[in-house]
Amino acid sequence: MYDGGIAASPDILKTDFVIVGAGVAGLRAAIELAGPQSVLVIVKASLRDSSSEWAQGGIAAALNDDDEVALHEQDTIYAGDGLCDVDAVRLLVEEGLSAIEELIDWGAEFDREGPKLLFAREGAHSRNRVLHAHGDSTGQEIARTLYRKARSLPNVQFQSFSTMTDLLVDEHGSVAGAVTLDETSGRLVEIRSRAVLLATGGLGRVYKDTTNPDVATGDGVAAAYRAGGWRP
Repeated sequence: MYDGGIAASPDILKTDFVIVGAGVAGLRAAIELAGPQSVLVIVKASLRDSSSEWAQGGIAAALNDDDEVALHEQDTIYAGDGLCDVDAVRLLVEEGLSAIEELIDWGAEFDREGPKLLFAREGAHSRNRVLHAHGDSTGQEIARTLYRKARSLPNVQFQSFSTMTDLLVDEHGSVAGAVTLDETSGRLVEIRSRAVLLATGGLGRVYKDTTNPDVATGDGVAAAYRAGGWRP
């Protein structure tokens, strides 16, 4: 399955958890999993090549003095026009408060008016509850904050320019790690782990026209499919 000058015998690494992708989802997962367990974050290109870096819109939470979680929930369901999962919306608006406060505690620099957070009103929101960072660099700022936090944790390691080629599946059909291609050495690396979390983003680059970054080629979706993640 592998050719083109790639080493036939892979190197072998061991870790507790592998996370494929270092956007907001992958970085936050790394922080959550770290502790006594070791976490290895695999990145196809540089750490700044993710869709999160290009997320220019704001992030909403009912933190303003005149706002309420129930109002945020109501606005979200109304905007969804019958397509929302009500339980998911409730979880989103309730946990969104602590998530934003956590980001601020970790150093996220959201826009402010003097000492107070600056909230905008957008879309179907009935209150000013949308936070931005540096105008239109909200995703980039959140990713920066999460990377800095993850990097401060001793059991979190990063491996850049390392492309996942497949998931490892054991004799019982369970995922037991991942195979990556180290672009620097041209060698395959077999990473054995307790679990693999795929945070590989979208697949916009399979289409002719897309605003997705070059790395959004659907690798995670394809690997999950080959490993039996789902079948039609």
